[in-house]
Amino acid sequence: MLRSLIRVLHRYAPVTRSYRVTRWLVKRLSTDRFDGLPLTVLLAVLVVSLMTLSEIAERIVSTSPMVQIDMAFSRLLFNARSARISQFLYGLTYLGSAYATVFFLLLGSVVLWFQRKRRHILVLWLLVVGMAITVQAGKRYFVRPRPAQVGYYTEVGYSFPSGHSATAMTLHGLVGYWIVRGRRRIRHRLLVGIGTIILIGLVGFSRIYLGVHYLSDVLGGYLLGLSWLVVGIVLLEWQPRNGHPTELPPAA
Repeated sequence: MLRSLIRVLHRYAPVTRSYRVTRWLVKRLSTDRFDGLPLTVLLAVLVVSLMTLSEIAERIVSTSPMVQIDMAFSRLLFNARSARISQFLYGLTYLGSAYATVFFLLLGSVVLWFQRKRRHILVLWLLVVGMAITVQAGKRYFVRPRPAQVGYYTEVGYSFPSGHSATAMTLHGLVGYWIVRGRRRIRHRLLVGIGTIILIGLVGFSRIYLGVHYLSDVLGGYLLGLSWLVVGIVLLEWQPRNGHPTELPPAA
């Protein structure tokens, strides 16, 4: 349907060539160039993520029913907590910790350096540092206490947004995107994509299950991380040459 719409717009473009809106719409819906439909979709995701993050932040400040949902969900998981699952998630949650982030950041930088992907290194550091700064800014602005009396272990700092969830979405999401872009077979891309989503989901869920974050903290972290991930993908894929954006590059 989308391709049919593009063909119609191209067909009648000579008639409406003087209308800038028509030419702009054709470019926004093009699937042959990154600055067409891919960029349009990414920008839409970015806007929706930021708007939803703002809505969640407003609701936790105004002590709306979302706060009651947070507490009820945390109590539900606390009452159903299993020692074996807790130990598994306790180990898994460190994939979003500061130590794991530094390790993956340095390892990724070394690998990308030997692959001569200097631009990727710059984007990687920009996203991780930018994400970390905005997480800490959010924590200090909202000053939300951690869940009380349900923590599997003691965690310091404020609660909103979840830094582990933001890190998982930004860092592991970016690595997953790179791997998907490097696979030609659809089946391999799906496996990597599904695996990445599961990993990100488990890191966020572990924070709630272990009683160190509320549900809205994790959602806020995801949305913040997703916003930075979108920025990173745009910086990687949109590569102007001679004043014009390049065509969407094929998978390596």
